[in-house]
Amino acid sequence: MSEKELPKQLCAAVAVPLPIPTVFTYLIPEELRSKAVPGVRATVPFRNTEITGYIVTVEPFSSSEVEMGSRPVKIKPLLTILDDQPVLSSKMLELTKWVGEYYGSSWGEAIENALPRWVKYGKKTEKYIEKAKEKSIVPSVNPAEYDLTAEQKKAFEVIKKALDGGRRMAEDPEQGPPSAPVLIYGVTGSGKSELYIRTICEVLRRKRAAICLVPEIALTEQLKRFFAGHFGDQLEILHSKMTDSERFLTWKRIEMGMCRVVLGPRSAVFAPVQDLGLIIMDEEHEGSYKQETAPRYHAREVAAWRARQERALFLMGTATPSLESMALAEQGKIGRIDLTQRIDLKAMPKVEVIDLKRYEGDKRPSLLFSPPLLREIETNLKNREGTMLLLNRRGFSTSIRCSQCGEAEKCKLCQVALTFHQEKNLLLCHYCNYQRKIPQTCSECGAPVLRFMGFGTEKIESEVARLFPHARLARMDADTTQKKESHELILERFREQKIDILIGTQMIAKGFDFPHVTLVGVVLADIGLRLPDFRSAERTFQLLTQFAGRAGRGTKPGRVMIQTWMPEHPSIRFAKDHDFLSFYHHEKKCREEFHYPPFRSLANIIIRSGDEKKAYIFARELRDTLKKEFQDIPGIEFVGPAPLPFYKLRGHFRWHVMLKIPKELEIGPRLYARLLGLKKPSGVAFQLDVDPLSIL
Repeated sequence: MSEKELPKQLCAAVAVPLPIPTVFTYLIPEELRSKAVPGVRATVPFRNTEITGYIVTVEPFSSSEVEMGSRPVKIKPLLTILDDQPVLSSKMLELTKWVGEYYGSSWGEAIENALPRWVKYGKKTEKYIEKAKEKSIVPSVNPAEYDLTAEQKKAFEVIKKALDGGRRMAEDPEQGPPSAPVLIYGVTGSGKSELYIRTICEVLRRKRAAICLVPEIALTEQLKRFFAGHFGDQLEILHSKMTDSERFLTWKRIEMGMCRVVLGPRSAVFAPVQDLGLIIMDEEHEGSYKQETAPRYHAREVAAWRARQERALFLMGTATPSLESMALAEQGKIGRIDLTQRIDLKAMPKVEVIDLKRYEGDKRPSLLFSPPLLREIETNLKNREGTMLLLNRRGFSTSIRCSQCGEAEKCKLCQVALTFHQEKNLLLCHYCNYQRKIPQTCSECGAPVLRFMGFGTEKIESEVARLFPHARLARMDADTTQKKESHELILERFREQKIDILIGTQMIAKGFDFPHVTLVGVVLADIGLRLPDFRSAERTFQLLTQFAGRAGRGTKPGRVMIQTWMPEHPSIRFAKDHDFLSFYHHEKKCREEFHYPPFRSLANIIIRSGDEKKAYIFARELRDTLKKEFQDIPGIEFVGPAPLPFYKLRGHFRWHVMLKIPKELEIGPRLYARLLGLKKPSGVAFQLDVDPLSIL
């Protein structure tokens, strides 16, 4: 009997959630054939154990054996199928495959990342499916309807034409490529949110659905209020503070088509929306859109790929675009819409830069606040107007140092100074959460005199309370927002003017619209500029410009006070004038000279080990191996191995090797496969970060 005449069997390709750059083939037993379809979970034998994977394809197979080297190996069968219906659609399988290939993870890891935990772990009973059908009640408010400005009207016409391109492609793929992504570059307060609402309404009118991505949970809650009045029970919200059951029920309602508008942070880009016609990314420049664990994806790139595949429009908005997006707009690869004026022609807030060097040695009421900023805070309190104070560093003191030897008390696991938190009366590591009591003597030299150095938001709150004892204060940072809904409780009290002064880190700096706020003060603008990272200037400019935009959004003009030791730094100088374009042209010259994005792509490989010597030796071997692997491709530069700025972190010594890659090259799958093929010494690990936002 010839091989062609052998009876066909069905085999399933299964992606497992492990760092392995391949899928595995299993025979489908006769009794499982009806349930074994792409997108379902299956239990399979794997390396002397059992594991849950995901069926990604099903194909006929004419033999139960495959050649492995010089000998045939019998293909093992699937053990069980865990789902009656696929947990991933064919489109989501395509998307997760691309994520794994581009960002250097396995297909299975990318699938695990895209699904909520309850789907992954199988708690999918009929009871919860029925509960999902009971639509949650979204609080309704009256929409804020108003006539669009001339700039908004022009922008909306451009957006509708872009939507037309996606609709034609959805109806007839032969109509040509879908519309390119569109960037709305609009100053703070120019009405980007109203354009989002109108665009979503237009998409719903066309019987399609929308996803709106936002960078923070706090922004999710604020936009929930704004969106609810327009979309009511059409709206679903996803965010990381939801319980497993809440997230599962929301996921199922989206999957069953019970809602047409999804609002959430970066993970919402994987929401199982049907008939997707639009993805919006608010504050597209935000770093929180980048995931820091495998797969280390950026929601902007995932959204662009998904929108292209599903013939949807990808719409981005920000007052401070990322250099990557602005460069694409300059090259004509994405569209760009400019909104240059605030709604009702409100003036941009007046910005004053305060050079702290002028006050060195002066006797004054506070070492943290300059006299001009103190006067403005006092004026605002008298006028009963809102004040916001920013310091992008939490804690009471940044370190405790010895008065004799000058050494700081450091984390035992990380090579960083411990931060003093007054509320807990503890020293805390902000990287590994190591905690210890305040020592009586210096851990380095034994001297008994220790001094508190530096300051964080907790210290700012204490100092403001001392200087203005009758002011009502609130602090919003990672310490005060750990409980569920704590963001919204603080913001609601501030919105209702039950708080006079809101103090916080970067989480208060963007997106919020408080009409009563007329003064914002940056206590120290230099913090981010001192970080050894090629994006530090960009991040600082964005933070200052976004925070300045919180002032003067009501009927009264806004004032911005920026305290700094570096008043001539370009990030501060251009932020003072709300001048993004000048900053962009200045910064991109530096990036081009040193071959950084947007002129090159980066791949950063971090090697870590508890053994310092092992980490360095393997980093050097890894660099040499990759140089040999890619010697046939011109233009790739290798940097390192070099110690990372935070050299010892969580008990590991860290080195990195960075590749600077010409933009037109795509080496991700080949790089990932080569890295996984390396033999590592025991106790050594590495991670691949494609398009890193930070090299700290």
